Amino acid sequence: MKINYTFLFIIPLALVLVMDQLFIELMSPNNEDRQGMILNMMIKGMAALSLGYGILFYRRMSKHMKLAFGLLVVYIAALVFESKYVYGSFMVYPHVFMKVFIFTYAYFVYTYYKGNYHIQMKHVAWFILGSFLLNVLLVNSHTLSVSAFTNHERGVYSNSVYMLTVPFLYFLSNYFYHSKFKDLFMAFFVLFLIFFFQHRTVWITTAFVLAVYYLLIRFKTDKPINFVAKLLPIGTVVGVLALFASGFILSIHPEIVDKIQESFSDIENYDKQGTGGWRYQQILSYVPFIQENFMLGMRFEGFELPIQFYRDDLNAPVFEDGNGHHFHSFYVEVLFYTGLVGFILFLLFYLHPIVMAFRRRVLTINQIILVAFISSGFVFGISYVLPVFFYGVVGWAIAAMEEERVTYKTRIQESGMRMRARRESLQKTLHSV
Repeated sequence: MKINYTFLFIIPLALVLVMDQLFIELMSPNNEDRQGMILNMMIKGMAALSLGYGILFYRRMSKHMKLAFGLLVVYIAALVFESKYVYGSFMVYPHVFMKVFIFTYAYFVYTYYKGNYHIQMKHVAWFILGSFLLNVLLVNSHTLSVSAFTNHERGVYSNSVYMLTVPFLYFLSNYFYHSKFKDLFMAFFVLFLIFFFQHRTVWITTAFVLAVYYLLIRFKTDKPINFVAKLLPIGTVVGVLALFASGFILSIHPEIVDKIQESFSDIENYDKQGTGGWRYQQILSYVPFIQENFMLGMRFEGFELPIQFYRDDLNAPVFEDGNGHHFHSFYVEVLFYTGLVGFILFLLFYLHPIVMAFRRRVLTINQIILVAFISSGFVFGISYVLPVFFYGVVGWAIAAMEEERVTYKTRIQESGMRMRARRESLQKTLHSV
């Protein structure tokens, strides 16, 4: 019996994925202090590992990635010099350093898979989904009720729900190309989880991912899909069943409709109500500082700046001073701390796989899934800081774009395969006689 060990190649990516709160809660349930300690230790440890690994295996990188990584290392060195020269310490505020050290996670994952590209999408999809279900069942089981849904007790963080879009696209692609009903069921199941935990930003992001996925399937594959033929029969049956089921559930719990309407109202009026209004006010509080320090950001002075975002009911800062500024927008965070220079350092590696995808005539299904997912960072980053795991997936996407190719069989290869098939058929016939 042969054992397939390829699942072990998920480990480098998993080292980045497990820094999500989803996994941290599984490591230490119901102990927030220990969770914070574990996360802090892992983030700093992975930053050191990622930077060191990138430097050690620098020669594996493509020319573009060498340039991007070299500029990042120079920027980190400049921060160290500024910290030592101005404050007398090589790393005076680690909170500021981590705003750029987190970029190295993408280079670590990319560099590893550049030399060992054996990772499989199915292993990553099941790893994410299995861990998510474990978290919900063991740590956040209190969220699995109608009352939790209507009372907005989400339990699971938005970053963790956002991660589910990877297995969602995997199962959806399996159904489109292999026509297995169980894969369609799994895709609907994951989509239901995304809806149930009602992070509105993730709803919008998932819609964006599907739009990009459709366009890539439509224009970047030599295996076009008839979406109507694939989805209409099954979709009709599922739609009818869902209609009857929802009618039964809503007749018992009419408050669900009110909750859904409230969620869509919050989306439509993002600047006036709900958490969207809260984020909008925070952005307005920091725009003047971003404008004044647009090129280089505030860096260490930004850490020392008193909290500018106040609560209207108490006329007091939302966060405590001396712990850094906790933004709910990636764009605000990167421009506040590192300015346009830091944002360019991000775009140098982030846009690389996306640009490659648009330049290439044909993409593999893995590449389509990964590019569709990481493209959604543009949308998710408006309302949230990009999660740690996102950089790991970006690194994987870069390696996939550089390593995977759509191969076409030549006539000689096709002829050889037909001859081999006839020979095997003849041997089976002779054995059976």
